[in-house]
Amino acid sequence: MTFSSTTNTSFLIIADSYGKCLSPTVSTPHYSITTYSISGLRWFNPYDDNLNLFALIQTEKFSSLFSTTSNILFLVGINSVRNLPATDVIQQLDQFLHLLFSNYTQLTAGQIIITTCPPCLKISNRYSNISLLQNNIDYYNRLLFSLSSKYKVSVLDLKISFEWLGRDGLHIDYVYREEFPNIILNYINNINMHQQTSSNVSTRSRYSISKRNRKRNLKTRNLQRNSTLIREISDQWSYYHIKNFLRFNHISFDRLLILSQHTLHLYFNNSPLMQRADQALSINIFNDDTFFIGFVLTHKRFSFFYFITS
Repeated sequence: MTFSSTTNTSFLIIADSYGKCLSPTVSTPHYSITTYSISGLRWFNPYDDNLNLFALIQTEKFSSLFSTTSNILFLVGINSVRNLPATDVIQQLDQFLHLLFSNYTQLTAGQIIITTCPPCLKISNRYSNISLLQNNIDYYNRLLFSLSSKYKVSVLDLKISFEWLGRDGLHIDYVYREEFPNIILNYINNINMHQQTSSNVSTRSRYSISKRNRKRNLKTRNLQRNSTLIREISDQWSYYHIKNFLRFNHISFDRLLILSQHTLHLYFNNSPLMQRADQALSINIFNDDTFFIGFVLTHKRFSFFYFITS
């Protein structure tokens, strides 16, 4: 991977077992990245302080780690979300971030990044089936984006599909262990590129940028208003399931919205894309039967075997 030219920046990655896919240290002419990984790590664990990030950041060891950089990426969450409702986990994360910025004020000048939770097929005592577990993960990820604005932290959306999971349904399959680190490295490189261009952007008129963006958004919304597809949807389908289902069946769309009246709104950037989707997606395609037919637990992972036929 090629890194763009900038002043050397140090990053610290605090991770659960997903961090085992990353090299302990990465050195480039522009970046120094150190990964500290603890299997089973949670935002808060009342039973084991060694797996309790809330407690660990108050220790001398972590104080020493945080003194080396103001840029930290947290690859944590799945162990919490498998065992607690998303709302409870977000409350724990809220308290964690409050403590973090209170104890380490220098971090406000850097980049604090939190990854979304990846998908998971390993059920728990709390969530005894895959659908309930994945809905909880999806809900956590949505709440995470909302919480990020409160503390002005960044969110890295991992966008990992089920096929990346290994036989245990939790960890990355060895086939994808070389690809997973690239998600992290590409994100850090994009931060670097953004920092390079931000000085040029700041010299432009904020009014002109805002005006241009408003025109662009208005044009896009007008196009989408005439290219919207509506389908009924059952409670089983989450945003995650719908997106994976559409991608699997090669349905290109811009965005989607689930309304409380059990209706799915699919927005397209042009009429041909909408017309193709309209032909492919029957009126009752997103019912309970299709959901259970569409997701099948194989010896390794959940896979779609439901194919749309035009």
